[in-house]
Amino acid sequence: MSKRAWVAGALDRVGVLAPLLAVRARPWWPWQSLLVLTYHRVAAAGSGHDAGVVDATPEQFDRQLGILRQHFSLVGLDELRAFRAGARLPPNPAVVTFDDGYLDNHDQALPILLRHGVRAIFFVATGYITDRRLFWWERISYLTAATRRDRLAIQYPEAAEFPVRDEAGRQAAARALHAVVKQRRGLDLDRFLDGIVEAAGVPWSAAEERRQADALLMTWDHVRALRDAGMDVQSHTRSHRILKTMSPDDLERELAAAKADLERELDRPITALAYPAGSSIADDAAVRAAVARAGYELGFTTSGAVNDLRKPLDFLDIARRSIDMAVSDSFFRAMLAIPALGH
Repeated sequence: MSKRAWVAGALDRVGVLAPLLAVRARPWWPWQSLLVLTYHRVAAAGSGHDAGVVDATPEQFDRQLGILRQHFSLVGLDELRAFRAGARLPPNPAVVTFDDGYLDNHDQALPILLRHGVRAIFFVATGYITDRRLFWWERISYLTAATRRDRLAIQYPEAAEFPVRDEAGRQAAARALHAVVKQRRGLDLDRFLDGIVEAAGVPWSAAEERRQADALLMTWDHVRALRDAGMDVQSHTRSHRILKTMSPDDLERELAAAKADLERELDRPITALAYPAGSSIADDAAVRAAVARAGYELGFTTSGAVNDLRKPLDFLDIARRSIDMAVSDSFFRAMLAIPALGH
């Protein structure tokens, strides 16, 4: 157990957290902030190829929404856009968001959201939904887990070898290969993924990829069902590439294409974008300008911070806090009551 988790449990046991949460919800509380939470998947532990993107079981998510509903004013995209235009947010505002476009967002998370009366924002990576391809991180995790070779030897973007003799090695290889996609500028993603297939020696085809994608990702019908249920659906780009790693031309196309995909499929204006991998663009003037030119008014990171409303909010750099499976109920209450514990 981490020191922070131990502190959270102790505070919960002595009854400190509930009164503090109640005080923070008062309109006169002087340190008003905007809490934005990020989820990816709501599913059984260990589901999918990349188990790290399962952030809560359905039971955990249900309890977490109950805590949020008790202590926060849950808002959605409309309230955030109105706030950008000069309106006030309610006391102690919070937003629930989902990234990527996993099928359990529709099958598991949506019924729980509706039961609690919470309007979440779902940021979807449109290319995978249209093309029925597996998210690149899921494909990498699948290949590194399924290989029967002792090492993976790739040649692109540069020669490298990764030992995969045991589970620890396979997980380390997956993390290293994920990092290449997140950090390498100008990467040809399809070439890189095809190289991993060859290195792993795992049978792979378009039909197999579609089969796996259909089991893991929403279809456009599912996405429209989210919209029809009152949820907000917005952009997570088309290919889930890290914006800073893309050429200017590719970046312009990526941002515009994802927006066009969503507006065509949903018949709604698309004005918000969650940055893939949550990377802030606050210090990148060129990317900020491209995001604004594409018509996005709101941009979301996963910096781990809570937005301080005592100072002007950077609407293209709204901080979000990620949730994961290890967050107990006591730690969840503690990070809401004392935001520094969760940072």
